[in-house]
Formats: sequence, structure tokens, C-alpha cells
Amino acid sequence: MKKIISLRVQISLEFSLLVFVTILSSIIVSYYLIKSAINVKDTGVEAINTTANNLKNEMSVLS
Repeated sequence: MKKIISLRVQISLEFSLLVFVTILSSIIVSYYLIKSAINVKDTGVEAINTTANNLKNEMSVLS
């Protein structure tokens, strides 16, 4: 009887550790994905602004 309880505790502990590691790795990956998306958004806005300014300058030369 004691051996069965000990085995159940061992399996429960291993399962809890597996769930903890899975959740922790998901949080870390999510953080870097969000950080990367914000960086891409900022780069995209800068590129759009630069293109718009260059186009405005070229159009003012043509007028």
C-alpha cells in the first residue's frame, strides 16, 4: 500500500513539474513574440514616414 501511494506522489510531482515548465516556456515565448511585434510595428511606422516625407519633397519639386 505504501509503495502505491509513493508511486502516485512521484507521478503527480513529475506531472506538476511538466505543467510548470510548459507554462513558463509559454510565457517566455509570448514575451519575445510581443517584443518582436512591437519592434516591427515601430520600424514599419518609421519606414512609412520616411517614404511619405520623400514623396512630399519630390512632389514639391515638381510643382
